Amino acid sequence: MNPGYAGRQELPENLKVLFRSVSMMVPNRETIMKVRLASCGYSSMEVLGRKFAILYALCEQQLSKQRHYDFGLRNILSVLRQSGAVKRAEPPDTDEEMLFMRTVRDMNLSKLISDDVSLFLALLKDLFPKCLEPPKKSYKDLEEQASRAAVELKLIQTKSWMLKVIQLYETSLVRHGFMLVGPTLCGKSQIMSVLTTAMSATSQPHRMVVMNPKAITDAQMYGVKNLQSDEWTPGVFASIWQQRNNRTLKYTSWIVCDGPIDAIWIENLNTVLDDNKILTLANNDRIPMTDNCRIVFEVESLRNASPATVSRAGIIYVSTSDLGWEPLVESWLDQRLELGQYHAAEVEILKPLFERWLKPKRPDGDQMTDLFDWNLRNIKKVMEVNDATQLINCLNLLSGSLQGHVHNSEVPSKGAYARMLAAYSVAWGLAGLCEIEERAKFHSGFMQVLEQAGDRDAIPPCREEETIFEYMPDIEDRQRHWKLWTPPEWKVPNRLQFSALLIPTMDSVRAEYIIQTIANLPQSRNPPNFASTLMVGTGGTAKTSTALMYLQKLNMDTLFWKRVNFSSATTPFGLQRAIEAEVERKTGKTFCPPGGKRLTVFLDDASMPQVNKWGDQVTNELTRQLVEFNGFYFLEREKRGEFKRVENLQYIAAMAQPGGGRNDVPNRLKSKFLLFNMVLPSQTSIDDIYGSILRARFQPKNFADTAIITASRSLTIATISVWNKVQRTLLPTPARFHYVFNMRELSRIFQGIMETPMESITSELSLVGLWKHECIRVFGDKLARTEDKTFVDKVVQEVVQQTFGDAAATQCKTTQWWCDFQREAQIVDDDDEAVAP
Repeated sequence: MNPGYAGRQELPENLKVLFRSVSMMVPNRETIMKVRLASCGYSSMEVLGRKFAILYALCEQQLSKQRHYDFGLRNILSVLRQSGAVKRAEPPDTDEEMLFMRTVRDMNLSKLISDDVSLFLALLKDLFPKCLEPPKKSYKDLEEQASRAAVELKLIQTKSWMLKVIQLYETSLVRHGFMLVGPTLCGKSQIMSVLTTAMSATSQPHRMVVMNPKAITDAQMYGVKNLQSDEWTPGVFASIWQQRNNRTLKYTSWIVCDGPIDAIWIENLNTVLDDNKILTLANNDRIPMTDNCRIVFEVESLRNASPATVSRAGIIYVSTSDLGWEPLVESWLDQRLELGQYHAAEVEILKPLFERWLKPKRPDGDQMTDLFDWNLRNIKKVMEVNDATQLINCLNLLSGSLQGHVHNSEVPSKGAYARMLAAYSVAWGLAGLCEIEERAKFHSGFMQVLEQAGDRDAIPPCREEETIFEYMPDIEDRQRHWKLWTPPEWKVPNRLQFSALLIPTMDSVRAEYIIQTIANLPQSRNPPNFASTLMVGTGGTAKTSTALMYLQKLNMDTLFWKRVNFSSATTPFGLQRAIEAEVERKTGKTFCPPGGKRLTVFLDDASMPQVNKWGDQVTNELTRQLVEFNGFYFLEREKRGEFKRVENLQYIAAMAQPGGGRNDVPNRLKSKFLLFNMVLPSQTSIDDIYGSILRARFQPKNFADTAIITASRSLTIATISVWNKVQRTLLPTPARFHYVFNMRELSRIFQGIMETPMESITSELSLVGLWKHECIRVFGDKLARTEDKTFVDKVVQEVVQQTFGDAAATQCKTTQWWCDFQREAQIVDDDDEAVAP
């Protein structure tokens, strides 16, 4: 036993004394290496064993410290086992140093990050100076089939990425359990798909069964025994394991655990990953692993894996640089060609734009490799995303913008319009997750790139303090000009219920447009597009209101929607039950919304689910499984291990900006959504919102006199002035962390004014007094220090004087106190429609 690992614990003292403790020493690795090499037939085992021991000692000392690196005995034995197989497969007179160096190189390169590869090869060259870059072992049939599979899957075959396919194959020959590790959108899933397709064509058929272990509990994964009845309920993984480990099956099964690793559920698989190859369950069942089964783990990192787990599995690390962003663009362009012959002209227009805009260095002399590098170093985003995720956002937004032309079987003109669409998509893809200041900085740099590329006609006619984000290419305009985002005119409802008012602004209109653009796209895995959108933003930026405005406009004949509010108490089981409540059986294990409709699920506060001690959000792991694989596993006892497919679902999500105690969502979930940030409304937008409400309330038909109407027109500007001064001066501190003043404070002020009966507002001074009272209630009551309250009183009094004059300031110097608890409540019959007061 080794109690020092995470997920393990010491034995109780009263049990420990019953055993005689024996400490195991670290063995002499060099001796083991020499003996094993001799048993494999190597005549120069003395020299090779010494070099092997020195190499691994240097790797432990000089390579970077990664959680997935293992140069221990298990790795040594797998290398020696493979070197024996290579020795027996080659002619007897083949140079042993070359064979051994090639084996060590090929067995270790797969797990190294890109920065360590050159150092490892240099160490090999120093230890084996006579061997000049031995050629990699060739698998001709497999490589041909892998290339053919990549073409069928519409993938671009880069040398470094196809090498990972071969490395996975070589690992599968010597290990029955292996891990694909790497950041999101680096091609891990497609590597497995290409290899299993190729192996099915060259040997026995291969099938993959994918599950997310973190989307269910440990009891649901392995099984649980009822302590009262002694009844055993099998788990999802245990059921899959029993079904697939069957020698009578005519195919090889790959059980893929696609989810984060922690030291609890993975430790239960130690007996599976080591030489025992047995799954031991809590009911004493021991299910052996058959030769026609492999277990694969697809993870982003191994930060929670113990050394015991890492040493038991083969590791294939896929770096971001192994794929890069260029193959994603090429694959997207190739798929545009499949839409029809007329799209060849579209590709001819767009391909040079990506070459001119994304690849060149910055014109101002920055030492950046491309636009992505400049964007990463200079533009601050509200949440971390990698280059591939940003590029996928660009491509999906461009696909959505071109969708109207696809339906009309037309191609955008070769003029400025196509460049406008591309510029619009690149801007939102690369800087959509920025605040206003950072968007302005990106706009400035991107405009320089467009000017350098000679595409000035793609630059919108921005006035002062405007950026490309305030414009969009007008699809309906025959001249194809840029159009400034403008909200539609708000129609006053019959009943002014303040909390239910949804007033469109420039920010909400462009957000709705992006959501609709993505929702109209067909779902695909290459490039990844799941017709889902995630809005990020600080409190009070109208994320929920924007989503509700969009959802209320859906055609209820073919679409309907469901809102799911996440909280720290939301569990995967609760989310699964919420989705199951809205679908019905279609055929077999396939379910869909009733009436053949499509269901849009709005996930509000998506980052709220609790983060466990391993740093994982288990609820959002089920969310990712739902979005990516369209379903989840049955949890009923008799159907455990069977996948329930749920069709015709798409998702909209909203979350607060991570940081300051707020959670982030998993990176692998981010790549399934189009991401953009909801910024705080400008002063013009704020005036449009609350000015519209005040104009609807204070008008002659509501018995408001001219003086009151005139004064009400100034309330919005006065409130914004107070709000700006307070939020700039009274900043949050560790002792006063609640000093956060966002758009909700403005809403509370105007809500108090709107809910006051008109007969109580008898004059202009009473309206000003009411407004002052609400400002003191909203801002002043939130403050913890007397000097802060005095500051707010002073600011409000100054704004009264500047906005309403000296006379109003003198008469309203003493704050009026307003309340409603002395007035009898008005009971409105539910059958009668209440009208605006």
